[in-house]
Formats: sequence, structure tokens, C-alpha cells
Amino acid sequence: MQALKKNLMSEPFWLRLLFMALFLVLVKIATSVMALLILTQFIHQLFTGRCQSDLMNFSNSLGSFILQSYQFLTHQTETKPYPFTDWPKPQQPTNEDT
Repeated sequence: MQALKKNLMSEPFWLRLLFMALFLVLVKIATSVMALLILTQFIHQLFTGRCQSDLMNFSNSLGSFILQSYQFLTHQTETKPYPFTDWPKPQQPTNEDT
């Protein structure tokens, strides 16, 4: 009961809740953008036979942002993702033959 009272009176507790609400909204937007990127990449590959590298790089870094956001939301880290840190850099794709 003492921990509940302490948390209810704790400014960092409520500030984290505010940031969690913000990142929930940002993740929802990011996943919608990711869905558009997936569709666009599929259509591009359908017509050209290859992936568009700029789309692939952006979707890779957007996926990293989504992962970092979920890690913050699930209390796996206290580090807030972008815009409180740098935007994630794209990693090398695992499938080079596309």
C-alpha cells in the first residue's frame, strides 16, 4: 500500500505515463506508415523486379524506431526513442538477393 501511495505522488511516474501515451500515438502512426511502405515496396518490386533501396533503408530505420518505442512502452528500457534520441540508422538487410 505504501508503494501505491508513493507512485501516485511521484512526478516521474506520471511523466512516464505522459511519454507512454505520446509514444503509443507515434507507434500507431509509424505502423500505418510502415503498412504504406510495405505496399509501395511490393508494387515497386512487382513492376521492376527489385526493391527500391531508399524505401528499404527508411522502412528498416522505421522498424527500429517502432521496436525502440515498444521497448520503452514495455519498460524494457528507460531510454526514450526519437525525438529524444537520434533517428535509428538503417541496418544491412539480411536478404541481399532482392
